[in-house]
Amino acid sequence: SQPIRSPAMAGGLFAMDKDFFFEIGAYDPGMKVWGAENLELSFRIWMCGGALEINTCSYVPHIFRRGSVVAKTVSGETALQQNTKRLVEVWLDDYKDAHYTAVPSNKDVEAGDFVSRVLLRQRLKCRSFSWYLREVYPDQTRPDRD
Repeated sequence: SQPIRSPAMAGGLFAMDKDFFFEIGAYDPGMKVWGAENLELSFRIWMCGGALEINTCSYVPHIFRRGSVVAKTVSGETALQQNTKRLVEVWLDDYKDAHYTAVPSNKDVEAGDFVSRVLLRQRLKCRSFSWYLREVYPDQTRPDRD
C-alpha cells in the first residue's frame, strides 16, 4: 500500500534518513526526558523541507517502561511542560497566544535557553506555522489569524 501523509507522529518513533535527521537539528538537546518531542520533530520535518508519512504495512514495536515517565525538573515543572514551552516558542509563531490562552500555566514555565533552536530554524529557512496549518493540516480547527 501507499504511504499516508501525516501532519504529526504520535510518539517519537521515526525512521528517516540519518543525514536529514542531523541536517534539521536532530533531537532538541534542551528537551527533557519525554513529552512533545514527537510534535516538535513533526513540525520541524514539515516546516523545514521534509514530509512525514506513515507506512501502513510496517510494524514497529514499542516497549513501555514500568511506572511513570513524567519527570519533575529542578524548577518543579514536568518535562512535558518544559518541552511544550520550547516547542511553542520556537515553532508556533503567531499561534503562541492561542496555546497560552488554552494553557495559561505554560506561559510562566522555565524552558531553558532555546535561542540555538530559533537560529537553527532561521538557518534552515523553515516555513511558518501558518504554512504548516494551511498546507499540511488544513482540517485542523484554529483561531482565525488571516
